[in-house]
Amino acid sequence: MARILIAPTKNTSVKDKVSKLLREENHSIIDSNHEALDWSEIDPDYKKWTSQEAIGSLLGNPAVKSAYADLERDMRSADACLLFFPTSHDAAAIAGWFSAHQRDVVGLVHSQGELPVLAFMTTDLCLNIDEVVDAFSDR
Repeated sequence: MARILIAPTKNTSVKDKVSKLLREENHSIIDSNHEALDWSEIDPDYKKWTSQEAIGSLLGNPAVKSAYADLERDMRSADACLLFFPTSHDAAAIAGWFSAHQRDVVGLVHSQGELPVLAFMTTDLCLNIDEVVDAFSDR
């Protein structure tokens, strides 16, 4: 059974359904959405930061360093990544890390629209939850 990191997504209903089905198949799920850093807890006005302020906050805050260390630990311990399309910049970076480390990236297209070029980095590109479960069945 695979240890699967779920990349950040805003579509929690689909994420929760697929997580439940994968757990029923005895996969271990690491949900990066639960581990995600809430920038508003660091500074409620974070969206108004200049680039310099953002870098200072990123590099100088122990909570940010800890959140990154936790995410990196989770990525290193996972066998594969589940990526939802459309995807965020953070999710794309995580998927890129998995691909660069020659680990599987399973993509789920859960809405209409154009796919980015990064969809080609997936080892499986799925159109529904059942296909995702099938993609992980041999892992």
